[in-house]
Amino acid sequence: MAPPKKTKTMALDYEEQRQENIKRNKEMIASILRQKSQLASLFSRSKPKKPLRKPTKPNPPPTTLRRSLRSRGLPPPDSTQTPTPTSSPSREAPSGRFSFTDALVDSDSCRSLVEAMRLSEESREMGSVEKEVDFGLDVRVELGLKEENVRRMVGERITIVKFLPVLSRSIVVSGNKQGYLGFWDADATGENGERDSDGVSVFFPHISTVSGISVHPFSLRKIYSSCYDGDLCLMDVEKQMFDIIHSSDFSIFSLSQSPHDHNSLFLGYGGEVKSFDERSGKFVDAWEMHELRVNTIDFHPGNSNMIATSSSDGFVRLWDLRCIDKDQPKYIKEVAHNRAVHSAYFSPTGNGIVSTSFDDTVCISSCPQFEKLSIIKHNNQTGRWLSSFRAIWGWNDSYIFIGNMKRAIDVISTEDNIVTPLESDYMTNIPCRFAIHPCEEGRLACAGGGKLYLWTKM
Repeated sequence: MAPPKKTKTMALDYEEQRQENIKRNKEMIASILRQKSQLASLFSRSKPKKPLRKPTKPNPPPTTLRRSLRSRGLPPPDSTQTPTPTSSPSREAPSGRFSFTDALVDSDSCRSLVEAMRLSEESREMGSVEKEVDFGLDVRVELGLKEENVRRMVGERITIVKFLPVLSRSIVVSGNKQGYLGFWDADATGENGERDSDGVSVFFPHISTVSGISVHPFSLRKIYSSCYDGDLCLMDVEKQMFDIIHSSDFSIFSLSQSPHDHNSLFLGYGGEVKSFDERSGKFVDAWEMHELRVNTIDFHPGNSNMIATSSSDGFVRLWDLRCIDKDQPKYIKEVAHNRAVHSAYFSPTGNGIVSTSFDDTVCISSCPQFEKLSIIKHNNQTGRWLSSFRAIWGWNDSYIFIGNMKRAIDVISTEDNIVTPLESDYMTNIPCRFAIHPCEEGRLACAGGGKLYLWTKM
């Protein structure tokens, strides 16, 4: 049977129905838009717009109010409870000058430190700080760790460790990720003359990761520190004051001081190294030495015009400051790694440079002209939760110390490249950063997490 033919009447009915559907849809959309507009106006009435404020000249930064934990009724940090700087109003950006009392985490711990520094400075002025190296010391078998030589310093991980150059005394200063500076007098004694169970003083002069610590070459009462937030701070133990002597919007990644010029500080800003004059408070020179950030700056022990830099761009470079061009600085020697280099340090004699890289190598560059290379394979994959490994020299050119992922210290012999681990049951963290006592052979400090470990001659 054939389908019915479409008539003119049927076509008109279809067109009328289509127009009605279009009209109904338009009315529905208009209704939805009206409801949306009503809801928007309702919410806008509940949250009125803030009036625009005319731009004004910035006021000078207010003096930061600092209060110790004791004055706020909070307990000092210990092994179970650590300071939480983000929860305290005193963690605002420091500026200008402020006293020890304002910066102390524990207000009762300052007296012993100041007295120890005073006595140490007096003994240092009367004698020489030059160490006498006993080449008969075998660090692989004669160094040990005692239980009383372990201290928890701060909550977050330690990034920098230094010994103060004090004869016959072990005072270790450390900086951590939160901006704290911790001092540990390992030889502190109590009122009864016995060894103090604590001997720790903790300050908070910075609000971000401490990137460098340097002791004044002619006065150990003056200690410089830098941080990722761009501040350079001078700690004066004699005056018991902190002073932010320079502040920048750019991160400071490394800090070093000329051993023969107490006014010159060298700072690593990204791939640039700048020379800062403390007297004028200004930069004297600036050189673009690397493409990426400079992680360490180290001076040659016998030639203060020669420095070694390590960088995340994978290079170690040797520079002579007497003949360096500001526009296009030229290095006198370069050692290439396959990944970022986190440290490069001269040996005690200046005849070698040891560098540590994320390419899982420790490289030793030896004289003449640092052309002889010895490459030692080493697991340097510390990850993001640990500070990177930085190998350092011992008290002579025979040994190198570096961390071990198995909570031990690896001792590398430069004669045969044999690696010997130092282990202890008291080492509960992976040691990442190291320092040797500059005046007393056989005293090695290392940091793992927020703890310090002092290895001594047994």
